[in-house]
Amino acid sequence: MLKRLKHIIFMVLTASLLATQAHAADLQAIKKTGVMHALTTGNDRPNVYMDVSGKPVGFEVDMCNVIAQKLGVKLDLGMLAWEGLLPSVTSGRTDMICSGVNITKARTEAFDFSVPYSRTAIIAMVPSKTTDVSGPTDINGKVVGACIGADGEDVVRAIGGFKDLRVYPGVAELFADFIAGRVEVAIVGDKQAAEFMKDRPGIAKIVGKPYKVNLVGYPMTKGSSAEMKAAVDKIISDMRKDGTLNAMAKKSFDLDAYDQALPPIGQDAKFN
Repeated sequence: MLKRLKHIIFMVLTASLLATQAHAADLQAIKKTGVMHALTTGNDRPNVYMDVSGKPVGFEVDMCNVIAQKLGVKLDLGMLAWEGLLPSVTSGRTDMICSGVNITKARTEAFDFSVPYSRTAIIAMVPSKTTDVSGPTDINGKVVGACIGADGEDVVRAIGGFKDLRVYPGVAELFADFIAGRVEVAIVGDKQAAEFMKDRPGIAKIVGKPYKVNLVGYPMTKGSSAEMKAAVDKIISDMRKDGTLNAMAKKSFDLDAYDQALPPIGQDAKFN
């Protein structure tokens, strides 16, 4: 009885695995079914978020829709918690991730990434009347606010020279203290800053160049997605050449010349 139960469990798991593998990012399989399966968290505003009807929208969704359209297929977009997204690529549960995955050296060892199509630039945001801060590294003697983690608190500590560092769990809390005047410089992502300035016009401005830029691409199963990667790379490159990508970014983030921080058109992300 026990052996039979184990056999049944094995067969169920095997069938489940095969079913998920059918969604691996294989270009011919996608075109044959006429559907590109994608996943998103839906909670990375302004990259991707839920509208009033509970539907995921934003730049990431727009990008995935364009890719599906250019491939001549429909987009099937599902929801999943962030921690499950990359494992879903490995297991073959999805063809694409529409939630802005940063390309890191460690991740390139586990996945093949498309050429970068987006980025997160870490910038300095100050009150609109501030004149004595020229950029993220010019924070000497200032009260600085940042979110916990590598793209906030760690950046400020690496720069040093600040009078006080206030660390927040998220941008909502950081921006609340910024509005209240308890933070003189906010070190934050440019898209988050742009969203804040759009909602609160005249309060703040971005100064200087980004401290660093994280590149964003589409992760694919390592070593088995050459045709899919080539197709997606071409779509991204064409969107950069004809200005479509910058226009979409302007609409979503209100940022100009969005792709200037990306590598040359058609070039993969590189690490030292």
